[in-house]
Amino acid sequence: MHRAAAVLSVVLAILSVAAALPETAERKQLLNSAEFPAGWMHFSAGEDARIGDTWRVEETTVDGIVLICSGQPYGYIRTATQYADFEFGLEWRYPTAENGNSGVLVHTSGEDKIWPTALQVQLHTPSAGSILPTGGASPKTPVRVKDLSRPVNEWNSCILTCRGGRLSVVINNTQAGEIEGCVPDSGCIALQSEGSEIHFRKIWMRKLPAAEANVE
Repeated sequence: MHRAAAVLSVVLAILSVAAALPETAERKQLLNSAEFPAGWMHFSAGEDARIGDTWRVEETTVDGIVLICSGQPYGYIRTATQYADFEFGLEWRYPTAENGNSGVLVHTSGEDKIWPTALQVQLHTPSAGSILPTGGASPKTPVRVKDLSRPVNEWNSCILTCRGGRLSVVINNTQAGEIEGCVPDSGCIALQSEGSEIHFRKIWMRKLPAAEANVE
């Protein structure tokens, strides 16, 4: 009898702790072929340029839903929603360019321009995973890495984790770099059009609860 009561007490305690833990959001897919460009805002250096001049979505049985950026004119699309603590992931490839150039702009804030205040995670082929501040963003010291990209027309993966002003980058399952003290520490997520045709797919994000934001 006493043993059964003790077991019941342990079970109730475990359930109580589990109920107190913050929920972890599911991954949200940010690319839908039927709805694009819903959820995204467009900025271009080209006068009177429309989003369809640079960005389009195709769906194939081999690659699934693919966002294709022609690379011209320069500019970006950014999420209509701002985020602070989150995980964000995508796959990218350059179909023909051996020195392809693009990037992900994290915590994009302020005026839309070339280039806005943000922390740029490079997708430039020789330096993918490097972190560079643009506009008034800081820290000002860049993180530089090299030789993490795969050959032309092969898919690469990028996963970003932003937690309490810290930005961590993983390229093709390899830790690329990390910075702390990000300013701004929230904003939109943008994909660059920067001169090279680039394909994106499997674009997702997962919000992190505030209580999880400072976990090591």
